[in-house]
Amino acid sequence: MYFEDFYIGQRFLTDPVIITEEEIYEFAKKYDPQPIHIDPDYAEHSYFGGIIASGLHTLSIIWGQWVCLNKFGTEAIGGIGIDSLNWTAPVRPNDELKGDIEVVEMIPTSKGGRGIMTLRITVINQSKQVVLTTQVKGMHKIRPLNMDT
Repeated sequence: MYFEDFYIGQRFLTDPVIITEEEIYEFAKKYDPQPIHIDPDYAEHSYFGGIIASGLHTLSIIWGQWVCLNKFGTEAIGGIGIDSLNWTAPVRPNDELKGDIEVVEMIPTSKGGRGIMTLRITVINQSKQVVLTTQVKGMHKIRPLNMDT
């Protein structure tokens, strides 16, 4: 989809995905090896009372689910940044996560041929509890003038 095929307020839902303890461990062991993610004994006596997923793992899972919806196609140019990122509740083994993605801002660039789009991503677990919110910006191609819609 080209930049102008999106609109402010447009929303997309990802397919639900279940995060396993093994996936939590494997991701954290490699990318975020804190005891709360990889040491069951430590985690059991922690504030959370058990293993929890790395927040970056949670973000990566939902981003992957979003990409698999293929709404950007080949028209995405690339990411620009993350405006905000909040972890609002722990993600535990066997939680089912779903992403709600909303287009919240669209700005054509002064150079033409592309626009900047801001997405608000909300991740919800099986109990309808929000576990993560973020706003990300990306650059996207505008449909060429000589191309029909």
